[in-house]
Amino acid sequence: MKALTNCVLVLTFFLMTACLRQELKPQDPIWGKQACENCRMVLSDKRFAVQRILSTGRILYYDDINCALKHNHGNDEGLLFVRPYGIETWVPAQEAQYMTGLMTPMNSGYGAVKEGGTINFSEIKKKFQGQ
Repeated sequence: MKALTNCVLVLTFFLMTACLRQELKPQDPIWGKQACENCRMVLSDKRFAVQRILSTGRILYYDDINCALKHNHGNDEGLLFVRPYGIETWVPAQEAQYMTGLMTPMNSGYGAVKEGGTINFSEIKKKFQGQ
């Protein structure tokens, strides 16, 4: 009987912690109203939008990849997502490719693409974070 009680307690614990765990997944900002966390420009161009989801669940939105990578968000790197050109979903920034020569909101010139890009995320990160 004691083993059954312990089993029920352990199962209850796992169920409760599973319910408390917040799934960190990307969400759209309020387009045309929500401001970039770095430059405060209103997010209006989905093609260059970026978001960082902190471990607390807080979402920080950016209008350009350089704003996201230059913004001081403390020690919480979180998860970074981009919207590759022509795709209406968010993808992890590390999975996207990037191309240059684009007219972007903050003139970084870089935008995410699903394929056909010549630059990977680590190169973009080095460029804007100086690492």
